[in-house]
Amino acid sequence: MKKKLFKIGITLIILSAFVNGQEIDRDQVQSSGQYYYGSGRSLNPREARNEALSELSSQIAVHIANSFEKKLEETGQNLNENVSSVIRTYSMAKLEDVRQKVKELPDGSFEVFCYIEKSKVEEVFDKRRELIADFARQALRYENEGNLSFALKYNFYTLILMNSLPDEMVKYDGINYTTEIPDRINCILNKVKFELWKDEKISEDERRLTFKITYNEKPVSLIDFSFWDGANFIEVKGKDGLSTLLLYGGATDMNTIKIMIKYDFYEARKEYGVIADLWSLVKKPIFNNRKTIELKKSEPQTGQEIGKITSSSWNATVTAEDIDPQVRETILQQAAMFVNLLKDGDPKKIKQTFSGDSFLQKKVLDYVKYNRPEPLVDSGKVKINKTKNGYELRRIRVLQKYPSINQFATEYLVLDFSEEGKLQDINTCVSENLYNHFVEQGKYGNDWQNRQEILKFIEKYRTAYLTRDVSTVDLMFAEDALIIVGRKIKRKKLPKDMINYTKLANEPDYEYIKLNKQQYLNRLKNIFAIQEDIFLNFGSFDIIRKNKPDNVYGVEMRQSYYSTTYADEGYLFLLIDFSEKDPLIYVRAWQPNTWDLNKLVRTGNFKIHK
Repeated sequence: MKKKLFKIGITLIILSAFVNGQEIDRDQVQSSGQYYYGSGRSLNPREARNEALSELSSQIAVHIANSFEKKLEETGQNLNENVSSVIRTYSMAKLEDVRQKVKELPDGSFEVFCYIEKSKVEEVFDKRRELIADFARQALRYENEGNLSFALKYNFYTLILMNSLPDEMVKYDGINYTTEIPDRINCILNKVKFELWKDEKISEDERRLTFKITYNEKPVSLIDFSFWDGANFIEVKGKDGLSTLLLYGGATDMNTIKIMIKYDFYEARKEYGVIADLWSLVKKPIFNNRKTIELKKSEPQTGQEIGKITSSSWNATVTAEDIDPQVRETILQQAAMFVNLLKDGDPKKIKQTFSGDSFLQKKVLDYVKYNRPEPLVDSGKVKINKTKNGYELRRIRVLQKYPSINQFATEYLVLDFSEEGKLQDINTCVSENLYNHFVEQGKYGNDWQNRQEILKFIEKYRTAYLTRDVSTVDLMFAEDALIIVGRKIKRKKLPKDMINYTKLANEPDYEYIKLNKQQYLNRLKNIFAIQEDIFLNFGSFDIIRKNKPDNVYGVEMRQSYYSTTYADEGYLFLLIDFSEKDPLIYVRAWQPNTWDLNKLVRTGNFKIHK
């Protein structure tokens, strides 16, 4: 009897959740010609509903199949089956306009009948058009910021979404994306320029090429490309307008370099479920992304960076007005010492140099071990800024190498120093374009010191991944609040109910987010232990100041994570209070693989009662 009541309860829940609008007889639905419909039968009502939705999707597919003839890949299925697969990417199970009737049969199973008005299907397609416009807006934003990697990725993913619509021409808000998006991709690929800046013979078997990369006469913030070294295509990340390539053995004699700019981002397709589902179903356009660059036929000159770096090697811009000349010289000497340690790459020298500082010793050893950095001092231009706890020296360019994924990455380091000029910490920098953006925001808001602390925290956060510092990552995701104290992070208990989470729109419950954080950390620890190479990048990154209480900020950003055998993307949210002596992180929320901005945890979700 209890089992019977339980089944009836499930039936009532399903009916209350899914039956919308005026009741209509099943025979009327099937005979009216105004509906798409389908039925399913199972002991599990959800399984029965999925079967019904699958049949409903097939009816829609039959009706619109001819419109998809030129948009689908050859998958071995007939046209209707292939279109049905595409229609299922519209998440029919979640559509409010899909009505259903549930009937319990004598054998205890359920029969579910689903139907939707044909006129409502166009509204279903409108949701996809809205998503297309959203992706396109993101792509344009990245293009304007000089982040060509993300601009190309979102434009290409927009094309994949467009091929999941039956429209011959995809339009939304007056924009014809059918012509607009291919034009954007071609424009980027055609206008991005690679100019050979340095050509250095490091040894008989090693040659180093450095390129300036510009788009519309401005340095490119981020771009992914690969080059042919005579045996393999080697992947490269160019950053802040520069990129360095290494040639070995017979490749050192090459007179041309063949470059292929990445635009499809196949390995990142699973970042968005709908893109992953559509990838093998719809046709993916091909663009001319290849460039051939002529190299000088004369023998390259020996690079000047082979010798030891000294304090006089640096051309330092100092923004700290009150810095003592002796402290400035000490900072430059310490920076030179550190760069020479990286050049040697000798663990014994690193251990000896930092024998009195276990924190810095371990961090430098792990950074060298996992990222194989090669310093690229170039013109020696660096910048010294005042910070809360001393000074920082920004923008030491390095080439990081990840052999298991055939990848080079141009990166920049920031070194932190005490008030006396002693080296305290090392981290990888955010891009120069992003840094300057937050400097300008700090001028308008008169809160640069707080924003600087946030940037430094994010730089520590990224470096924790690159050095596989599990304890720091674990702290950053801990359930207790965190205090940023200089170079370290500590836990602190918060008063009960000090922070309230207000669920808005379709965001998940906070308990769900916390659960996913722990799942993420458990998986991450296993990945750290077994992956040969790991690389982390940031996509969008915003610092938002709350009006009440004062000095509280939300940090909202997307991060892309790559390793030898695994990749994902997620959304990280931080809530930070600067009203105390040391910055306090109240909330860390991690949401993997989420795109819809209306479903993300944001700064406005949290209320602080102090």
